[in-house]
Amino acid sequence: MANVIAKYRATAGRLLLVVLTGYAVINLLWQNIRLYPSIAETDPVTIHEARIAQLRPLLPPSGAVGYVTTVENREIFAAEKTFTNVEFLAQYVLTQYTLAPRIVRNSPDFPLVVGNFIDGPPAPGFLEKNGLVPLRDLGDGLILYRKDRKP
Repeated sequence: MANVIAKYRATAGRLLLVVLTGYAVINLLWQNIRLYPSIAETDPVTIHEARIAQLRPLLPPSGAVGYVTTVENREIFAAEKTFTNVEFLAQYVLTQYTLAPRIVRNSPDFPLVVGNFIDGPPAPGFLEKNGLVPLRDLGDGLILYRKDRKP
């Protein structure tokens, strides 16, 4: 009898290890499945995508559009180089991603311009200086502009 127990002791130990590991993995998977529906509501990328996606029907299916935000366009990449504020760059890149296959250019010099004002309205005179006329205010700081051709 002692020989039988010794013979199967290692196999029983391995089997127990496999069963307990399997239980832990399945339990972890089940917890993540139950939590998954709430992740989409709080994910910053998903929130930004839903906000910017409102522009899709208002834009041509392809081509380039301009982009402006609370800071001057040249400052978007300048702040990123020093890592002082990458939020503006992240918003710009996510806007490009969401509006693909359209090309979003970091410039107000296009017939249609996306205004993404996440930190409040633009500085006084910004719109006039760049010749931007509001076409549609989608709320939450998202505005579609057209470039005024007048000098």
